[in-house]
Amino acid sequence: MADGLKPALVIVDLPVGDLQAATAWYTRVLGHGPSGDPSPTDVEFDLRDGVSLLLTTGDEDAERAGAKVLLGVGDLDAERSRLADAGIGTGERQEIGGAPAWSDFESPEGHLLGLVQQLGR
Repeated sequence: MADGLKPALVIVDLPVGDLQAATAWYTRVLGHGPSGDPSPTDVEFDLRDGVSLLLTTGDEDAERAGAKVLLGVGDLDAERSRLADAGIGTGERQEIGGAPAWSDFESPEGHLLGLVQQLGR
């Protein structure tokens, strides 16, 4: 069996209605500003090597598709606290035995996001 797809780059293309407001909100969530603006309709945040979040007002395909963005964190409670300090509420911590712990929340534009922490690793 051949090796599966192992992309060298992953970009989450997230459609937004107000690029400036979304950029400010995601800057607060991520704790850092964007890494660039590849076009007048896009703003990009580097999440880690080879993984980016692209906020866009110019991608109709992404707008039709919808998505939930899951962000892996080392300490779920600390990240929930950091977001609360930044004025961003998250859902309750949820956990099922042996599975990751998570907390879901929404952006002002209604995008679904979740913080996820691997447990027992």
